[in-house]
Amino acid sequence: MKKWAVFVVSFLTFIIFSVFTELSNWEALSVALFVHFMLDFLQNLGKKVVIFDITILLATATCLVMPAIFYHYYTRDNRLAHIWIKYMLIPSDEYFSFAFPAVLMMILGFRAPLGRSHIDKNPYVYMQRMQQELQHKPRVGMILISVGLVSGLFTNFVPEDIKQFFYFLDHLIYVGVFYVLYSPIKNRKLVSLVIIIMVGESIAIGMFGELIFMLALSLCLILLGKRISFGRKISFALAGAYLILLLQSIKIDYRKQAWQGEGADPVYFSSLIADRVSDPSTMLDEGSSFLLAVRLNQGWLVATTMHFVPEKYPYANGETIWQSIAASFVPRFIWPDKPESGGKANLKRFWGFDLVGYSMNIGPIGEAYGNFGKWGGIFYMFFYGLFFNVLLSALLRMANKRPTLILWLPFLFLYAVGIETDLLTTMNSLLKGIFFTWIIFQVFKTAFRIEL
Repeated sequence: MKKWAVFVVSFLTFIIFSVFTELSNWEALSVALFVHFMLDFLQNLGKKVVIFDITILLATATCLVMPAIFYHYYTRDNRLAHIWIKYMLIPSDEYFSFAFPAVLMMILGFRAPLGRSHIDKNPYVYMQRMQQELQHKPRVGMILISVGLVSGLFTNFVPEDIKQFFYFLDHLIYVGVFYVLYSPIKNRKLVSLVIIIMVGESIAIGMFGELIFMLALSLCLILLGKRISFGRKISFALAGAYLILLLQSIKIDYRKQAWQGEGADPVYFSSLIADRVSDPSTMLDEGSSFLLAVRLNQGWLVATTMHFVPEKYPYANGETIWQSIAASFVPRFIWPDKPESGGKANLKRFWGFDLVGYSMNIGPIGEAYGNFGKWGGIFYMFFYGLFFNVLLSALLRMANKRPTLILWLPFLFLYAVGIETDLLTTMNSLLKGIFFTWIIFQVFKTAFRIEL
């Protein structure tokens, strides 16, 4: 699909939704923006490193499109939205006049052409260099997978202070799979085993977000440099969307069994999947549709933050941002009461809400508003996107000398692609992941005489 065609389709989408529906201009623009970047993502898939295109899609879908649905369907008058107080707490124009430009500025930060003169625009170059490098290292993937499998056995038993290190070691099995896929000695059975382990771990703990992100990032890497028709890309996108909806539709029922009932049960998980596949209408009943919509509406969390700040809680003026950056570098034994990742600290600061027993996060856009208000938050989101742009560009430049570094991108950016993740979680994952990767490279060089 040509670039001009993407713009034409996006413009027509705006016209159709603004003229023939009840959506406001802000809301119609939001739908058009999502359509534009969905088509842009499909166009770039296989041609570019599209890691942050996933973030853009998540932001436009969950912070712009889903809120528009809530403003017109899941309003205060909707029975379920009223009972659970999941309707948008501020007017549509107030919300979108912040959220739309904030998302747009983040996208501009992602797309700013900084330092690109030293980056190969042709993905075939990266893949060819990487495969040539692996011709002399046929067993590296096996070693990484073995280390990951052994480490995974100890992750739940090691002291809390070193648990994240073992968590990273456990995830070496996923990096190892890429080494196996592109090495001269391919072992498809081993790759299948790792996929089974990934699915098994998700079923055991009832958490599927990491699985979805890892599969999405892995697919983007695997397709890099491959010539794929636009129709086939659409098929991949539709299959991925269906998988997400399927998992979201069973998640609550399964967690009741896994967390409060008899524990993880693959048979029960399979039966829930089979029920949804055999009767898709169960995913669309009133209760299931509402729960799915709530889960996908990150905008509700942003709007709720805008409702509380500054009327009830003052702007943080960068406090949580600097604390998050500092907390990523300072160990907890030096700073015992440093903020906890996972959204708990931000909900306490901006909502006065003590989060116990489940996960909820206002994300970077909510945190931007809570710190700097409307215009300051919009300005901040540009630099938020720019930071990741600079980091990815630096890693791609390093891949010119270390071609296999391209295989570590899904591991490094696993949490960075999420739009519902607070800055503390993202910074922790990125900085510690980069430091961990450097350690592994040094260990292999010293202990095994292998340049990863």
